[in-house]
Amino acid sequence: MKTTKILILTFAVLAFSIASFAQQKPATFIGAEGGVSLPLGNFGKASTASSLMSINGTVNDLSGYAKLGGFGALNGAWFFSRYFGIGGLVKYGTYHLKNVDSLSQGYEESFDVDTTRTTTSGYKMWSIMPGLYVDLPLTKKFDVTARALVGIAHASTPNITVSIEDGGVFDQSVIQGSASKTAFAWDLGAGLRYYVTRCLAIDARADFFYTKPDFSIPNSGRNNNAGREVKAYDQPLESVNFSLGIAYQFSHKK
Repeated sequence: MKTTKILILTFAVLAFSIASFAQQKPATFIGAEGGVSLPLGNFGKASTASSLMSINGTVNDLSGYAKLGGFGALNGAWFFSRYFGIGGLVKYGTYHLKNVDSLSQGYEESFDVDTTRTTTSGYKMWSIMPGLYVDLPLTKKFDVTARALVGIAHASTPNITVSIEDGGVFDQSVIQGSASKTAFAWDLGAGLRYYVTRCLAIDARADFFYTKPDFSIPNSGRNNNAGREVKAYDQPLESVNFSLGIAYQFSHKK
């Protein structure tokens, strides 16, 4: 019975807080955020060296080799009601590659040479996404925030260069060139907002991001039909993003 009373009292206090602090619509805001991006699915996977070895024909590779990445973003919204607003997000992120040694070993065994050295650039991604913003007041200092955004993303794949040495002689390098593509993208996220002052707030949030470009990837320098060769990559570039940010709210009256 005592536990029931405590739960009822807690619910009543929470309901009263929401009713008290939701009498006016949230203020228009602009903000900046940054954080880490965890690649999911094939985008974040890396193939083993043994799976990339082939001396009779090439091997297609669905793995994206993306490491934990980083990103920065600008966003803002105008609220047309107590809880809902429209706004947008502009974001830029990068991902370096992992398990590059596996790539080198796979090429080395497939080409049957003494040594290969693999150097890479990384993924780069811009996105512009407008959409719906939600603000639910909890207390005088805290709000729950959410957003559902749709738009476009422009992504580029890494450049992968394989230097080959055999018998003390350097052969022509095998290059998987970088490709770029713009595709539909969407983002769904939620977080907490803490008001430091009347107009300044700190945001902590988590978002799920998805886009699926269909890359046509150029290759050059290859003089044999063996090993890993990726001519197209159409796997989703999906990630979970964790960020901290700062927001300035205009005419906020909390």
